[in-house]
Amino acid sequence: MLITDIPLATLVIMSVAVAVSFLNMGINRLLITRMCGWEEYKVMRKETSEYQSQLMKAMRANDTKRVEKLKRKESQMRNMQNKMMKPQMILFPISMSYIVIWWFFLIPTFGGDAVAIVPGLALNLTAIANGLPVIYWYMLCSFFFGTLASRIIGVTPIA
Repeated sequence: MLITDIPLATLVIMSVAVAVSFLNMGINRLLITRMCGWEEYKVMRKETSEYQSQLMKAMRANDTKRVEKLKRKESQMRNMQNKMMKPQMILFPISMSYIVIWWFFLIPTFGGDAVAIVPGLALNLTAIANGLPVIYWYMLCSFFFGTLASRIIGVTPIA
């Protein structure tokens, strides 16, 4: 691969990561809406988060009475968490199927050559001193665009 090919490879891999991230979050949102209802999901997420926060605060303060009171709600909270996990359990195998993109498209097309140069990332690491290989560049783009997609689609709250 020539240095002149790096920008095209960089953009292609970034585009694939964007498409996969938004597709994944769209499917996740659809599954949540169908399986437990979007509003109910938000309420359950808020309740379980508050419960965990209160429990941790009571445990840190050694407030045994408060911990006991909160422990009584543990089965209810566990049921909520199980209900919220069902869409993610269905999404997991779908997400793993994206490995096909790697196996049949990205790796054969770009191989182990450098596809992106990230200034400041390749300090003295000889493996990435000349640029990031397809695997690292895709993972970096996937994490970034996955987070961005989850915030835009609303699966993960911003604050």
